[in-house]
Amino acid sequence: MKTKTLFIIIIVLAFTIKVISQTQDKPKSNESKINDTIKLNSVIINAVRTDVPLKEIPASISVVTSEQLNSFQKTIAADEALRLVPGIKVDNGTGGSRVHLYMRGQGVLSERGFRGIQVLIDGIPVNDPGGYCPDLYDVDWKTVKRVEVVKGLAASTYGGAANGGIVNIITNDGGEKPIGGMLYASAGSYGFWKILGQIDGTQGNINYRISYSHMQGFGYRIHQAFLGDNFSEKINWTPNDKIKITQLFAYTNYFNQNSEGINLDRYEKFGPQAANTDAIPWNEFQHTKRLTAATIGKFTICKNQDVQLKGFFRFNSYRETSNRSDDYRPYFNPGVSAQYNLHFGKENLRNNMSLGGDYFFESMNIHNFAVAGKDTNRVDSHFSKTCFDSNVMQINEIIYQKSAGIFFINKLDISKKFFATLNVRYDYTYNQLNDNLNKDTLNLSGSKEYEKPTYRFGVAYDICKSANVYANYGTGFLAPSNDELFNNPSCWGGFNSKIKPTSTQGEELGLRGDAGKNFHYDITGFIMNSKDEFYRYRVAWMGNTSDVYGNVGKSKRQGIETFISFSPVKSILFEIAYTYSDFRYVSPDSMKDHFIPQCPQHILDADVSLKINKNLTLSLHTEYQSKWYVQVNDSIYETFHEYGTTERNSWVPGFNIYSANLCYAFSSKKVDYEISFFAKNILDEHYFGFTEPNDPPDFNSYQPAPGREFFVSLKLRF
Repeated sequence: MKTKTLFIIIIVLAFTIKVISQTQDKPKSNESKINDTIKLNSVIINAVRTDVPLKEIPASISVVTSEQLNSFQKTIAADEALRLVPGIKVDNGTGGSRVHLYMRGQGVLSERGFRGIQVLIDGIPVNDPGGYCPDLYDVDWKTVKRVEVVKGLAASTYGGAANGGIVNIITNDGGEKPIGGMLYASAGSYGFWKILGQIDGTQGNINYRISYSHMQGFGYRIHQAFLGDNFSEKINWTPNDKIKITQLFAYTNYFNQNSEGINLDRYEKFGPQAANTDAIPWNEFQHTKRLTAATIGKFTICKNQDVQLKGFFRFNSYRETSNRSDDYRPYFNPGVSAQYNLHFGKENLRNNMSLGGDYFFESMNIHNFAVAGKDTNRVDSHFSKTCFDSNVMQINEIIYQKSAGIFFINKLDISKKFFATLNVRYDYTYNQLNDNLNKDTLNLSGSKEYEKPTYRFGVAYDICKSANVYANYGTGFLAPSNDELFNNPSCWGGFNSKIKPTSTQGEELGLRGDAGKNFHYDITGFIMNSKDEFYRYRVAWMGNTSDVYGNVGKSKRQGIETFISFSPVKSILFEIAYTYSDFRYVSPDSMKDHFIPQCPQHILDADVSLKINKNLTLSLHTEYQSKWYVQVNDSIYETFHEYGTTERNSWVPGFNIYSANLCYAFSSKKVDYEISFFAKNILDEHYFGFTEPNDPPDFNSYQPAPGREFFVSLKLRF
């Protein structure tokens, strides 16, 4: 860690402890703050399938508030929204909305999408039946009210998709007036701009919100342009105090050019904005179009019983080009969930039971064409979708996936201060592939199925207001899905027959609390042991079109996650998130004690917000990551030492960047205005936003992050 940053942190923490001791008995001086610190007594968490106070949940949970979401202004990707959540790492190497997201090291070797992280938008799962989450393009972060992040083995709640945790995204409802709305515009470096319009309100027993946004930019690097459209609609109908129906509709259209990673030689020769040598000649890009509709019903049967029902369907069209193929993947994904809740007992011994099930289905058609040579496909336009397919079809198959899970949750309130929770779940996943290309020759049709029970048990004890302790032990699994299962190392098409699920067990111990009215802290220690870890490699005859996956040995993940929120006076707020991670392979011997790639041992994010006067607020932010390992092991460098040295290629240097946001807010008649100026990476530090393991002669793939950036935004609320 840089000496300057470490010194600042120590001073801030020392000052924090001193002021807490002086202000605990003076609550009136801090009644008005620029942002509220989290309160254990008042925060209700929905991500665990029932509405439960945070202090009663025996698990590590972070809450991203609306104030935190509004404190930085680009608002197009999860790296901004989740920056103050310890234990979670979001890599944005594109400057747009395409990100890589990991939680406690789960899914770090995924080429695209997320593994082992259950993503919910207003309670509707984004993951497919196999647990794969393709992206977060459906989220317009300017319309999000808050985010709940449950870390650790939550598979007993949502299945293998939640092996590493849950990200529960809750969007805004409509306002209290019959008709209101919002207009938002933002623009900045590298041709970026975004506009958003929203109409919302409450008419009788109907609350509604309708929003649309468009954003685009050229990207920091060559051949990195992106554009996206988001339309979302949310209607809450409450005919009486026993029924609430929520109807959701969303449409997403997101396109991004893929400049890909580059090796260090290309980086040093052509600079950080260079694209991969394949990116431009073959016009490599990804294009996603998705429509989602859902209905959620909550019905109160009587005082102690209620039922929740969810149903959704999703149409998705995905296309990706590379130097070897043009891949088309349209699919249809419906799903239903049902849950019955029963509450009974006395005040000092109360039982809260839930029993339910999930069923999801997906049908995907894959057509993969070989592409013509680079001289034919050269494209210079930022948003061109031109790709010259050859007549050679490499893959023509239909994939069916379905999953079913049943779960039981029992929360026992033993007293007003002591709570115990048991989650048990059984999951079954079925995958079928129909090969339409090789019917008369080598038919690659087949099926795969996986089943697994999981559980998690924990206790929480509310010692006092300033100390809430919790502990849990659980099991989880991560089944192969999409890229792992359908990229066959033996030939084009068919299943990867060499891969099997990863199984995990682990435990947590945490302490959190509110000291006085203006200080909140949360510290968690955890250990996760996994076997049959996924790893990623390439097959020479496939070129760079895709990676394939297999299982390798065991791993041990252990770490500490800390969050502090502190407002010493009404005009200042400090927020600090720090993660220590020690993630290593345990076996086989050739990989023993090697660090798991892309997992820095130290990650720090810190904010300080200063309310200069009633209208003007200044926010300063720093982000630090220590160096991280690139490859699964370094034997590849020893074998091909003539291409580079181990010292040069094994580790990626860390970085420390600083950002600032100046916001001026005022009201005129019936309109609230907010003007913001945002500067990111003020010192123009050059660093890598994302890295991937690769084969020789490149060894590794580096995606340089943007340098200094400036943005301005205007929001009108009426």
